[in-house]
Amino acid sequence: MGSVVVDQIGPDARLIGDVDTTLTETQKSALLLEVLPGATAERYAGQRVVRYRDQVILKAQITYLGIPWESFKKRIQIPRSWVEVHDQAHADGLTPRFVGIYHYDGVTIFVDFDPSTYVTRRANNSAAHVSTNDLYQAQTLGMFSRIDRNGNRLTSVRLDLFADYLLGRVREEHPYLEVFEDFNAGFLSHGRLEALDAVQEMYEGDWPDTMQGEWAGFYLEYRLDEFLRRSGANQFVAFQKAKRRGSLDYDLVFKDGRHVAFYGDLKASNITEHESPGNDAEDIRRCLADYGRFWYVIYEHETWHSRDEDDLPVIAWNEWRRSVGHVGRKPYDSLSYARRFKSAVRFAGMMILEVNEANFHMVLGDFNQGRQPGGATRALKVMIAKRNIDNFLILSASVYQAIA
Repeated sequence: MGSVVVDQIGPDARLIGDVDTTLTETQKSALLLEVLPGATAERYAGQRVVRYRDQVILKAQITYLGIPWESFKKRIQIPRSWVEVHDQAHADGLTPRFVGIYHYDGVTIFVDFDPSTYVTRRANNSAAHVSTNDLYQAQTLGMFSRIDRNGNRLTSVRLDLFADYLLGRVREEHPYLEVFEDFNAGFLSHGRLEALDAVQEMYEGDWPDTMQGEWAGFYLEYRLDEFLRRSGANQFVAFQKAKRRGSLDYDLVFKDGRHVAFYGDLKASNITEHESPGNDAEDIRRCLADYGRFWYVIYEHETWHSRDEDDLPVIAWNEWRRSVGHVGRKPYDSLSYARRFKSAVRFAGMMILEVNEANFHMVLGDFNQGRQPGGATRALKVMIAKRNIDNFLILSASVYQAIA
């Protein structure tokens, strides 16, 4: 057994702190043979593998990455010999598989690591990473695929579905993700977006927050809401602008027919930020208690600032607002909001992060909320730390282009 207490997933998908178990080579093979009818353990290209029809399965146990890494970080080791087996299998017209086996307290989850990004490294001994959340998703949903931050594809599969998965009989049904994939196809290809173009588009669309200084986030809201309504995707995902104090009225409502499946929040974030404050922690806790999960849909953007362009963009923005009849709370100032005004952004990527019972403890970061004007302590908010994203990541997309 391991010696460090780390994240484990129990039969009810509950997060447990415990040491890793240790599987022998025979036990690893037995777990595969038990769920793959007709499979055999044999030697192939000099290595011990499990053969299942036309597939050659190389296997390793999923264990903690090791000190000083966070307890959710897990991995398998991919030795150089696996690359040689992979190449031989392709030459023989067979399908090679790199499979990690997670086993704890009666829970068995198989993680299929797409070999394509690992074999190109030709390393003597590289690691393929997996997170607690990948295991949680498999245990609760049956099957879960994603691409990690390094471009590796991994699919986590509960043991009862693994044979069907290998035979292509099981397909993930994620209508919510398809909604955002369709939206991204148009939105993320926009390129550099000038402030005045964005606010004038919102003005024509009669968007409530057109005149706000932080226009980039409101433009994201406007575009997503327009897409959902126009495409009919609001039968799955709805954007709600109005919020009611004390309720769970977040930006995004994920629907299951006429019922709420769960809630989410839409955020725009500078691509250079390492973390950002989220929502009230107690509200998120309520969401998890009632719906089991909560999604942060985060769109990252590169940013240009008006202060670096002799303030000309913010002057043009203030002049335009006055020309259409906007009257602020203070006397007109052509340099209003000049220090913070974004002259342009480029939405370069997005992430969907899920908070659930297996990772909620990680979002309660050291975010000092300070105090209210009257001296009362502010409510604790969650913290989204980008260094921990792989333990929350559901979907990611990127069209990165460097700022000229």
